[in-house]
Amino acid sequence: MSIHSTPAPDSETGPAPGGRSVLKLCRMVLFLVLAWASQGFAFELHSRYAVITYDDPADLRRFNDELYMGGELRSLVKRQGSETVEQEVAAKFNVIVEKAMAVLDMYPAPLKFSIVILPHTRAVKKAFKEIYNVEVDYIAFYSPHLNRVFYSANNGRLRVTCHEIGHVVVENYFKISPPQKIHEVMAQYVEKHIND
Repeated sequence: MSIHSTPAPDSETGPAPGGRSVLKLCRMVLFLVLAWASQGFAFELHSRYAVITYDDPADLRRFNDELYMGGELRSLVKRQGSETVEQEVAAKFNVIVEKAMAVLDMYPAPLKFSIVILPHTRAVKKAFKEIYNVEVDYIAFYSPHLNRVFYSANNGRLRVTCHEIGHVVVENYFKISPPQKIHEVMAQYVEKHIND
């Protein structure tokens, strides 16, 4: 987005000294604010490993409801003491990341990545198309070059969530990314063994 607005110079005195640079600075600040706002993510929360962004608290609640964790995983989440939906989601991701690292016996340090929770699968497909210019039918995906996971609020099931976190751990563990098929096998291994 560019803003085309140039003030007419005063014909008698010309622009004030430094006036054009102040105007350029104002334009740049306005552009950056508009660019940031156009991303649409109004909310952000932090877990030990991830910055989680979402546009609507209802999306976070739906994702949290979909991300059912029973047994040992549930008790690990409860031990972190979560009183709000935001705290519970952060705690769930902490547990999933730590369990994925244990399952793979891979502990990348420091592990920091981002998560975007989108309202529906159409938004996930759109995000993939914008990043890779390819049409897909994914309900979630991990973008290695952004180090970001994209989830749909209505598909936050444990296996889906763990699979993508498996990709995060693998990608951040190796200095050179393994081949795609190996990456996929390791993510599936996390998905399969998350409750062990």
